[in-house]
Amino acid sequence: MTINHLSLRQAVVDGANMLVRMGAISMSHHGNFSVRVPNTDTILLTATSSFDSLKPENLALLDLDGRLLEGEINPTSAEIVHMHAVVYKQRPETGAVVHTHSTFATSFALAGRSIACSYEALVRADMTDGVPLAHYGPRGSAASVDNIAVALKGTRNTKAVLLENHGVLAFGADPAAAARANLIVEEAAQMAVFAEMLGGAKSLPVDMLKATVERRDEFARAGIKRT
Repeated sequence: MTINHLSLRQAVVDGANMLVRMGAISMSHHGNFSVRVPNTDTILLTATSSFDSLKPENLALLDLDGRLLEGEINPTSAEIVHMHAVVYKQRPETGAVVHTHSTFATSFALAGRSIACSYEALVRADMTDGVPLAHYGPRGSAASVDNIAVALKGTRNTKAVLLENHGVLAFGADPAAAARANLIVEEAAQMAVFAEMLGGAKSLPVDMLKATVERRDEFARAGIKRT
């Protein structure tokens, strides 16, 4: 079975490189990234556990049950296939998933704390419910996957899940959107940590969440007006 989706592969590489460039990743640059092959139940997944020197050919083709269809994947990456697959199953509109150990978001995960919606960028990125916490289960285990599913079912308006004692899982319509979600979650976590020194971040009121989304959508519909 040979499927050559070079543009999808390159989009994953570009998304991973952006996260490394912006510093939204741990010192080891550990992470994994996947993209759905359009109109299929298959994904291309990074075959190594680091974003360093990632190339388009370094992605393997798998189905959502974890079967390897094409390419090779190292054991460390094979562990997390179902962690990605559960997001595609729970959120069928998802086109890409990225997992990192970005420092500030992972700090919340280690503390067993979700991230509340206090940062406007979360609202504008369709994360008005904040970022929920999926309770701990050994990496890639059935327990960890089930906990991710529970977190996603319980928090509709989000684009990411914190993995307790582990890291962060972000997703979006395509690799660029998934990478941006990871970056915004990391920014929100960083600012929330700094806000703790000033008495703690204040969640946005529900009516302001709605007003912010409506304003974003109003300008998006209007487009650019030339004068």
